[in-house]
Amino acid sequence: MALSTKQGRQIPNEQYEQRVREAMEAAKDMVLANHPSARVRSLQSIYNCMGMVFASRRTCIEPDHLEMILVDDQYTRISESEIEAGDLIVYRGDESEVSHVGMIARIETSLATGEQRVIVLSQWGRDGEYFHEVDDVNPRLGEPSDYWTDRK
Repeated sequence: MALSTKQGRQIPNEQYEQRVREAMEAAKDMVLANHPSARVRSLQSIYNCMGMVFASRRTCIEPDHLEMILVDDQYTRISESEIEAGDLIVYRGDESEVSHVGMIARIETSLATGEQRVIVLSQWGRDGEYFHEVDDVNPRLGEPSDYWTDRK
């Protein structure tokens, strides 16, 4: 699929076949059993987390293209205290490589305690798209690392 950054650089990508319904249901059952905050948004498998965020859920983009996209699309790194719905969260695995990307869906504040709970929307590999708490992801997706915004 033809896909480029705002600066016109091509973003390599590949659209996968949709997995069979039974496989997606089994993946959903496993995610929901192991991640208490997860809620299903979609059981599509043609895109990955990067494709959800940067290609409108149409294709897969490898995480090693993240830096190029962030630079060309003029994202700015922000602190956790500055995040708003629509900003991005990057997860990193071993040796700080990008392993997962999600979008901040909402920030909930408890009236009783004043504590904030950050809810992320992300595609978990090819296992479906989920709303989840920021730190409630499969360990293979890495750890929350940094936040980015395209707000000006």
